[in-house]
Amino acid sequence: MTERIILCDLGGVLIDLHWEQHARALFGQECDSEALKRRWLQLQSTRLYEAGKTDFTGFYRAFAAETGSCLNLNDFEREFAGIIGPLKPDCLAILEELSGYDELAMLSNTNPVHVELLRRTTGVFKPFKHLFFSYEMGMVKPDREIYEEVCRLLRREPQQIHFFDDSLANVEAAQHAGLNAYLVNRPAQIKEIVARLP
Repeated sequence: MTERIILCDLGGVLIDLHWEQHARALFGQECDSEALKRRWLQLQSTRLYEAGKTDFTGFYRAFAAETGSCLNLNDFEREFAGIIGPLKPDCLAILEELSGYDELAMLSNTNPVHVELLRRTTGVFKPFKHLFFSYEMGMVKPDREIYEEVCRLLRREPQQIHFFDDSLANVEAAQHAGLNAYLVNRPAQIKEIVARLP
């Protein structure tokens, strides 16, 4: 059994996100990118959806109630799906290379719409031995419980896991839970860091 686990985030690390443009459309108003990010992170509707606590229609209704968004359901789903962009440069080649040396796992705050879209259009999940999706686990990053549950499911001590995410809050939470965690935004950075590990 491989001792070391490489645990990767998905959006912003392995795939590009067209988040800002589509978030503005979902909110139905202009605001600068920092205000947009703050609003998004405060949304209970998104958190509940990504924790698997509601279906897409329930998410749509809760989002509209919370934000005042006036989009109809079809337009809302189109804009929400549009957040997903292409794979980052050399993503699959780097993942395949890493999988030859270490056990790969993914931990992503995500939802059925985005996962099914990526399954249909990319091979990004294929190199991974373990896939941990927030909506299936019933919990989300950066809550400590999700990192503890991943360790339990992998049957590894936290220090055996090297976690890569593009969110500082997620990285700091993982470090507090005992994982080795690194702030990255592309697969090449993962490869560089792993190459330096003892």
